[in-house]
Amino acid sequence: MRRISLIIAGLFVLLFPSFSQAQLSVLRDNGTGNPIMTSPYREVKGSQYFEDFKNGTIYLPNGQKVEGLQIALNGYEHTLEYKLEGTLYAYPADKLAGFSYPSESGEILEFTSEFEVPTLSEKRFLRVLEKGEYTLLLHQYKIMTDDVMATYGAQAAKVFQDQEEFFIVKDGEVSLLKSKSKDLQQIFGEDFEKVNSIIKDQKLNLKSQADIQKLIKQLN
Repeated sequence: MRRISLIIAGLFVLLFPSFSQAQLSVLRDNGTGNPIMTSPYREVKGSQYFEDFKNGTIYLPNGQKVEGLQIALNGYEHTLEYKLEGTLYAYPADKLAGFSYPSESGEILEFTSEFEVPTLSEKRFLRVLEKGEYTLLLHQYKIMTDDVMATYGAQAAKVFQDQEEFFIVKDGEVSLLKSKSKDLQQIFGEDFEKVNSIIKDQKLNLKSQADIQKLIKQLN
């Protein structure tokens, strides 16, 4: 039994480097991203990341994917960062097709950079909440602002603040979700009456992620 265990362990040692090398080769073919030498945000309260680094998968524009990387979304720089061989690298949204990682509950969180954010005229990493005739996307980002809790007279301090907005994709067109009737009519077209009825009957709040997802699920 001990001999079999040693053989299995030996095979693992032999195979794991080849797997890592293959993944590394895919990364290098795509460009490893921009190396980050030092954090410029040490004096800023809070974090530029939405979550700690997690074991995830990045999807390249050529259809390939790289698994097993420690990744995190930098909400202030709008980049996907990953750790490789002791160095931190960053990809902007236009260099990747997206990425994914499991949440604490085991749910796979999926992000895409397929769409251009209409309010910015550029691509960002957007979390995919619902898919179907209507695709629901969440744009999470961070801004840096003055820390209102800083002690009076102390040196000006900065803090990160979370921001979010929701987008609806229909027939390839991306629209910022707003709660006014004229905006909903423009987004949902012939489905507007149905949307309006669902919102009123179920008392949905279009600033609540759970309520927005509930609406889109019923439409799809």
